[in-house]
Amino acid sequence: MNSLFTRISNKLNRICGDAASRLFAQYRRNPGWLVRNAFAVGGAMAEIRYRAHDGGDWGAVHQVFNCQDYRVNDWSHGRALAKFHDAQSKVRTPLIIDAGANIGASCVYFSALYPKATVKAVEPEKNNCVLLRLNSRGLRIEVHEAALGNKPGKLYLQDPGLSSWGFRVGERGIYPVDVITVEQLLEKTMENQFPLICKIDIEGGEQTLFDGNCAWLALFPLVIIELHDWMLPGSGSSRNFLRRLCEHDFDVIYRGENLFCFNNALLSAYY
Repeated sequence: MNSLFTRISNKLNRICGDAASRLFAQYRRNPGWLVRNAFAVGGAMAEIRYRAHDGGDWGAVHQVFNCQDYRVNDWSHGRALAKFHDAQSKVRTPLIIDAGANIGASCVYFSALYPKATVKAVEPEKNNCVLLRLNSRGLRIEVHEAALGNKPGKLYLQDPGLSSWGFRVGERGIYPVDVITVEQLLEKTMENQFPLICKIDIEGGEQTLFDGNCAWLALFPLVIIELHDWMLPGSGSSRNFLRRLCEHDFDVIYRGENLFCFNNALLSAYY
């Protein structure tokens, strides 16, 4: 938990940024006034910068650090993941994929929690990537300005008007973005690395991501995903993921917006 001084400092920085963005038009345009906050994560301090005028930025920061949306250590499955991590990291480096990295709040959180891990951050929106790179400085975070898909190629960025954390990709849109696959990210993995977590929050893109061979699911002890049927009614956007998940031996815990899928084939020895 943050100290009282840190909580007060975070609040004051946010108030200053909010006031500046309300009073001065230039701070309501990207990059705007950048608020700097610090949060305690697993015995370390994590710093994050976000745009004062952007509700999506604060939403992501609040969910990750205040609500601790990706906390797993209060479950027996999470404690098994910690034992798996400790055993494997004696000889290899953990690898985390963060698809839908936004401005980097979850990347910074994972980096603080697993300081030896390499985080591969995938984010398609260019202004988010500016902040993602800023928040990644000095950390073991590798930024890919791209969308995650089931085959390499091109798609187009779409803005449905849901702030900075609601961008999607599709066949038509604002501008083209590269598409990268999990297999490509793993191909570039050094031999002394091991997959640890794959976090996926891609605003409905899971429908096409899991349309095909997803053998890579078996490599990750934990897959965290936000499904978007609630946002895209009638589309069946979660169907392909659920089919692929059932091809493997996962335990599933649902909390908040996310499914936490624990790979029993990798973790059973640590329960």
